[in-house]
Amino acid sequence: MIDNPKRSSIKLPMWDELPNFDLHLDQLLDLTNQYLTPIIGSKITKTMMHNYFKADIIVPPTRKKYWRMQPAGAIVVGLLKNIFTLAEIQAGLKALLKDSSPKTGYNNFVLMFNEQAAQSGTVPAALNSLDLKSANKPTIMQYDAVQSILFWLAAKKRLEEASKE
Repeated sequence: MIDNPKRSSIKLPMWDELPNFDLHLDQLLDLTNQYLTPIIGSKITKTMMHNYFKADIIVPPTRKKYWRMQPAGAIVVGLLKNIFTLAEIQAGLKALLKDSSPKTGYNNFVLMFNEQAAQSGTVPAALNSLDLKSANKPTIMQYDAVQSILFWLAAKKRLEEASKE
């Protein structure tokens, strides 16, 4: 989708690649922004994270300690917030997690995102990781969300290029 030689360097971590120990908020933000900033060009802030916790979009920490669930949620929300409202993100996550674990839902999203982001061209590429014809509605919704993010990134890049001309 994004005609960019750096495109192949866009890669999100799988669930098991996220830290398996307690993090402090600053560490959570550093980790999240390490992945998001090269992709979306902006950072998640403390205020944003607190808003996501208050709105029950991301599971709040236990005694100010964060674990895999929070960076995974912050990465997904950080990508989706540019396209969807927080209420839409919350509804999508609720639908997805109704029949899926956070780990499975996150890994499916990351697998699709990494696979699609590594493709070149301006139209959605075929997925090798799963068969959309037999996928459930939440998985198709994830695929649509990934495509929306990638189209947004492509449009943003083209706008930046047009501004320079």
